[in-house]
Amino acid sequence: MKSALAGLLALSLGACAALPTSRAWDPQAEARAYAARRLDDHGLATSEARFGLPAGANAPWTPDRITVAAWYFDPALAQARATAERVQAEAAVAAQRANPTLRLGPEKVFSGLSAASPWTIGVALLLPMLHPGESAARGEIAAADTQAARDRLAQAVWQSRANAVAALRDVLLARHAQALAETAARADNALFAAVRQRVTAGEDDRGALLTAQLDMQRAAADLATRRARRIAAEHALAAAVGVPVAALNDAKLEWPQLETPPVPTALPPAALAEDAARNRIDLAALLERYRAAEARLRLVAGSRYPATSIAPGYLYDQGQRKLTFGADVELPLFHGADAQIRAAAAARDEAAAAARARQATILNQLDAARADYAQRYAAWQRMARAAQAARSQAARAAASRKAGQIDRRAELAARVASASAALAAQDALSAALNSLGRLEDVLQRPLWPASRLTAATAAGAQSASDHNAFSGGRDGHSF
Repeated sequence: MKSALAGLLALSLGACAALPTSRAWDPQAEARAYAARRLDDHGLATSEARFGLPAGANAPWTPDRITVAAWYFDPALAQARATAERVQAEAAVAAQRANPTLRLGPEKVFSGLSAASPWTIGVALLLPMLHPGESAARGEIAAADTQAARDRLAQAVWQSRANAVAALRDVLLARHAQALAETAARADNALFAAVRQRVTAGEDDRGALLTAQLDMQRAAADLATRRARRIAAEHALAAAVGVPVAALNDAKLEWPQLETPPVPTALPPAALAEDAARNRIDLAALLERYRAAEARLRLVAGSRYPATSIAPGYLYDQGQRKLTFGADVELPLFHGADAQIRAAAAARDEAAAAARARQATILNQLDAARADYAQRYAAWQRMARAAQAARSQAARAAASRKAGQIDRRAELAARVASASAALAAQDALSAALNSLGRLEDVLQRPLWPASRLTAATAAGAQSASDHNAFSGGRDGHSF
């Protein structure tokens, strides 16, 4: 008896698990660490090397490099990793079978003792029995929940990439637009000065001067707006990457062939629809949700059988040794399993409806995004041709002015028109590129420029906060 009790005690103590070391969170230290983040971080260089990307002070920050930097620094992605780990751990807990219960009942006779020993000691092991198919259903639920957590993490990885690349595009476009706005403002200033000279000489009326002044002020206001947009875009890029804006001061930002996006005919609708149905990570997560709901329905279906536990045991009864056997059986006196089964079936149908609704939404969004890109691309092409014609006209005006065929005012007017047309073409290009970015978001895969980063290589990225490797979504998803 003593040996058995000692063995049971040792088994109970063996089930104890050690707690992980707690880490105190210091807001001030975290703020200092964030302010010290730089793009030349050694850990970031290591992550870039794992992706096969060029690193170094002179290497430009392309969309792929900015993406890896965001995967390394982005605090929202670090939170998504922690959430995925929690969900996977919870899924593993839910899949566990209930532990048996040790039942110990000692008794001692105080009066009327007729046996040699006053003690009666009973020991029983309460073992809950599984319903038919319960173990397989729990395993299926755990697998589906675990995959859904990985899909949600992959969704966060894609969103981090999308935010960083969009912010990089906005910065480059905003800087180019500011440069064009500065050219336009200088041209308007020069035209105003020329008109003022003509008015002073009596060659023009004051109405022409007022018009030129209003155009100059409008150009100055537009330039101020463009500068504000450029500053906001740079701060947005820093936030998307997860670094202070000062870390971008010396960064050489680059987007290969930024002004040559793909023509809409290079994006066939059938292939895009297939990509959307295969690569949308949120749809994959909904399918895993349906898979888990189906498994939960099978789990609940097993509750039609009464919950049963058996209790084999040993009884020491005042010197007599006995083997015992007991059974606990749930009696469905107040309710059966019908309500639980209906609830689980409704949850499964809801999950299926959610997946179908999301797929329909994706296909509708795809059609709308592709049509929008086609229209904006055509508008940019028209505006680019107009800007080219305006530049040619300005060049001819400069030649005519040099030949003495026109005055300075006419030459400056052609220069202003050329600068305004170039700025309008830049705005049209920005609209087309933003539309292409929205199309990428619908597909959740890079369209332009091509990316070397995939789910298989995303596992090599590390977090600046904990340096723990994370995994992306399903194999084959391109980030």
